[in-house]
Amino acid sequence: MMNHSLPHNSQASFGKRKPLGQLLSEAGLISAQQIEIALREQAEIPDRKIGEIMALRGWLKQKTADFFVEQWHDLVKQEQKYPLIHYLQQAALLDKDQIDFVLKQRNNSPEKLRFHHIAVKHGLIKQQTVDFFIKNLLGSVKSKNSSKSTTTPYDLLKNYVRGETDFQGAKLARIKLNHVTLKGINLNNSDLTEAELKQANLSNSSFKFADLTNANLEKAILNDVDFEYARLERVNLTDAHLEGANFKQADLRQADLRHGYLVKVCFQGADLRNTRLKGANLQDACYDLETSFDANFDPAQMGMKLV
Repeated sequence: MMNHSLPHNSQASFGKRKPLGQLLSEAGLISAQQIEIALREQAEIPDRKIGEIMALRGWLKQKTADFFVEQWHDLVKQEQKYPLIHYLQQAALLDKDQIDFVLKQRNNSPEKLRFHHIAVKHGLIKQQTVDFFIKNLLGSVKSKNSSKSTTTPYDLLKNYVRGETDFQGAKLARIKLNHVTLKGINLNNSDLTEAELKQANLSNSSFKFADLTNANLEKAILNDVDFEYARLERVNLTDAHLEGANFKQADLRQADLRHGYLVKVCFQGADLRNTRLKGANLQDACYDLETSFDANFDPAQMGMKLV
């Protein structure tokens, strides 16, 4: 099986050009769901460029896509640097009227505020986008996780669309993959702490020994998913669809499973202390004598079966 631990997530190596989708994702200009849709459309129409697809769908301006394709790589290597406002205008992320508005606000303010602080405050640009430009073009922001090999949403989705499903051991802490479809993937032993997977479809996937502490899987579709020995402390699984999921020996302490569809789920040996289960459908879910519940919780009353 090929190893799909993906490239280092920093710009330290300027010799390699990052794909457009990855750059736009890191800059906070497109979502994981939009990347997935664009990659699938490109797979059907190979002659259509990814930036063109995104522009046609109205997710960003064509000029923005062209900036990252035609200018970004050279600007990163360029020794002479310009003020941030210059790059944001070049990338068509702020137009003249918006820039004039921000400058006016800054001039009228009694405080000494930076241009980008005002732009972010008024919702003209995301803080993530500002940080991305400063880090890569001006070099004054260092990533806290720069020493770790991480997997980006773009890398994961691109390989998945190409037919790959084995991503075990992936570094996915705090990754944002809301609304995506990643059925049947192997994420055993992966780090998904604080990952955003709201409304994602991950059915038939495997998360054995994975760490999903504080991850958000609200309304996710997780039918027949294997969470054996997974760490799921404080995970948000409200309104999630988990029919047939396997939580053998999983740590679900303080997890939120309210209103979840947990029919025929296996909780043998799992730790469910302080787990929130109000409104959950636990019909035919099974547990054994090693399963840990709160003292006042009656599994039989919830429709669960002792095996």
